[in-house]
Amino acid sequence: MNIEAAGYSAGDAVLREIRFEGNEGELILIGGASGSGKTTLLLAISGVLSSLLGGWINGSVLINDEDILKSSLAVSRLVGLVLQDPEKQVLMPTPLDEVLFTLENLGFSEEEALARATELLGRFGLLSKRLDHVETLSGGEKRRLSLASAISHKPYVIMLDEPTASMDPWGIREVRRFVTELVEGGSVVLVVEHKIKYFLDIADKLILIDSGRKIAEYAKKELTQRNLLEIRGMNVDVEPIHEIPRKSSRRARVGEPVLLVKGLECWHDPEKPLLKNVSFEVRRGEVVALVGPNGSGKTTLLKTIAGFHRGYSGEIKLLNGGRRVFYISQTPDYMFLENTVEKELRLTASRTGLRVEDLVREVPFYHERKYSSPYKLSLGQRRWLTLTIAWAYKPDIVLMDEPTAGLDLRLLNTMLSYVRKLSESGISFIISTHDPRVLLDSVDKSLLIEGNRVREAEPYEVALMLESIAGVY
Repeated sequence: MNIEAAGYSAGDAVLREIRFEGNEGELILIGGASGSGKTTLLLAISGVLSSLLGGWINGSVLINDEDILKSSLAVSRLVGLVLQDPEKQVLMPTPLDEVLFTLENLGFSEEEALARATELLGRFGLLSKRLDHVETLSGGEKRRLSLASAISHKPYVIMLDEPTASMDPWGIREVRRFVTELVEGGSVVLVVEHKIKYFLDIADKLILIDSGRKIAEYAKKELTQRNLLEIRGMNVDVEPIHEIPRKSSRRARVGEPVLLVKGLECWHDPEKPLLKNVSFEVRRGEVVALVGPNGSGKTTLLKTIAGFHRGYSGEIKLLNGGRRVFYISQTPDYMFLENTVEKELRLTASRTGLRVEDLVREVPFYHERKYSSPYKLSLGQRRWLTLTIAWAYKPDIVLMDEPTAGLDLRLLNTMLSYVRKLSESGISFIISTHDPRVLLDSVDKSLLIEGNRVREAEPYEVALMLESIAGVY
């Protein structure tokens, strides 16, 4: 592959001089900070950048001596792409329709398409939900569906953009198994990932990108402990939880109760409750992690507390002067209304009475991306922007649904520091997460969903459990 330059608008190159090769049966990891150009690289290789986004590419991508950039048919036949945000990739009303749509557009017969779709949905744990509406799927389930659709036609090159984002540890374990099977079957697999520790042991090479350029390439034998420490310094996560010193709890800093949940039962179908007899309290300034498998009811619980979901019984009460709850969706694009970051912050300022300058100080990438569309920010940057908007409304409780997906170590640590700062000012947080890093020193307690019950658990032990299930520890 040889991309001399590529970008979204004429004369503005996002990528420059990126060259590497992938051989049959290789896994290539691509790491780098948020906004470094990793996703743009996959969009360029797949042809999406030039054919759908109005961008441009100078260079070539050769698969078996065929330049796929010159043929949209070659791209659709030889390449499978899974975007980091499944909401932007899932198009059809049911999981079965989604996989069939890909196969039928590539000319598979109805019988073969149905057989292959059924096999893949079973493989990804979605067969029982094959006729459910996709909007009832969790974020992790939508990601699994996009994986099934992307490989349904058995492409030669398969590209996964942040495949562990919003994925529970059980799903990560399956993605690792799935990637291993693809490589063993002879596919070339490209994985863009912040948390490369999930794939290092099975990768053949690691490529690092910064500011749109390739800055390093390591073969597997070159990934020594010294090199891994250097890579961590580039904001790429290579360190398992059990190698990170345990820190003390922050619970002494919290105040009086601000939220009481008592005897709560939540459902989409009253005959099949997702959660039963859920009781807990959140104190002022407390940061609570809500942990559980995809589809266990985490998002439903947050939406119920926020007042968006009405299928419930039990008690939800704000206490001691608490009045406002702000919900941040795991799909950040839902919160944007303007076509530039600058206009988005000006609109927020006009609605909340804050000065624009106060909001700008909360966004570390503002001056670099002030004229960019919020929708063209990296996923991590979009998530950061939503938290700034939430903060502007001065809520008592912020509900964050999978907020760390797509964040590199720098943005993750900065965001968690931001959460701690806001919590010390009296704002409480409930954070739905699968990310073990959140549980280290950022939360006061964790609530673990097991079956349809919720129990309190020690955060560090939950973090170890998550990585153990995923296969890291």
